[in-house]
Amino acid sequence: MNHFRFLRGKLMKLDSVKRMRDRNPFRPFQIHLTSGEVLPVDHPESMSVPADEDDLFVVWTDRTWNLLEAGQIARVSVQRRNAK
Repeated sequence: MNHFRFLRGKLMKLDSVKRMRDRNPFRPFQIHLTSGEVLPVDHPESMSVPADEDDLFVVWTDRTWNLLEAGQIARVSVQRRNAK
């Protein structure tokens, strides 16, 4: 039962990220990681989730890329319009 709850939580977090990416019109958002790091997603093409993958995705920030697992997501938030 605990494994199912953990898996469901990971999938729900990744689903939230995908919904934010696919929102129309797009609004920049932030992915808050369990480590405390915050990754901005300023454009929908800044993020890639393979169609056949339920756990891994890539976020491009500035000149670097981050390979993330869904379990690293603490939460997702919309960026404030005046935030940089």
